[in-house]
Amino acid sequence: MADMVLDRFPRALDGFEAALGGVAQSPWNSLSPCAGWSGADVAGHVIGGLRETEALARGRYEENEAAEHPGSAIGDDPLAAWRLARADMMAALDPPALARLVPGPWGPMPLGEILARSPMEFLVHTWDLAQATGQPAVLDPDLVGDALGPARQFAPLARLSGLVGPECAVADDADDLTRLLAIFGRHNASR
Repeated sequence: MADMVLDRFPRALDGFEAALGGVAQSPWNSLSPCAGWSGADVAGHVIGGLRETEALARGRYEENEAAEHPGSAIGDDPLAAWRLARADMMAALDPPALARLVPGPWGPMPLGEILARSPMEFLVHTWDLAQATGQPAVLDPDLVGDALGPARQFAPLARLSGLVGPECAVADDADDLTRLLAIFGRHNASR
């Protein structure tokens, strides 16, 4: 489990970092496909998630203070804020931390199990950020395919709490990315 988490999870983080690094200054306030959120909000939400994961890895549960205003987490240098949050979180992900039971969307479970399912969120938010900022979304196709199962488990729970919209219909021949996005209520305009 730890090897899988420490391989796939960073690959999903790499994709988000690439999209974050490709953002020019002006489009931060552009709307994203994530209803009511700008590109800055998407980036801040993901940075806040890294901080929450670090806290869980260290045995603390902290409410995300930026949850109401996620864009505030990006500061003046979003890429630097991301890299610092990522480095701090990765430093906390040792074997005992990955085995630690933490609250999760499916109930209490080892942090490593949550992280094994987490690439789905990073993939979708990488796509959201790319759409908001006018970039192509470059997503690892293996991670996208692997994210479909966890997405099908998580999305109904997220829908109940209003975190995601209704699932979109897709064609029978839709690719994995289109299916993943549809599960989270997004339309892949490139298909």
